[in-house]
Amino acid sequence: MEKADDMAEGTERVKLTKEQIGAIDEIKKQYEAKWAEQEIVLKGRIQKVQSEADPQTFAEHARQFQDEMNSVRERIFAERDEKVEAVRNQSAQ
Repeated sequence: MEKADDMAEGTERVKLTKEQIGAIDEIKKQYEAKWAEQEIVLKGRIQKVQSEADPQTFAEHARQFQDEMNSVRERIFAERDEKVEAVRNQSAQ
């Protein structure tokens, strides 16, 4: 079904080389690791606030931390997607 959608939109699929596939896999691994590292740091901050704050204050901070986690995750994966796209476009040149 996705192929049909791509064909209907006129999207052209380019066959990737082994080097490009390897590069994309490496980029994905790097950015998964980046996200995991940031997630650990942010969760550590949440635990620290939870142990030091009253429940109401913690609830306020937890929402802020969740927003921050979402923002960081979006930024990291957007950067990853840009790099993957750059590798994919190398064959088009």
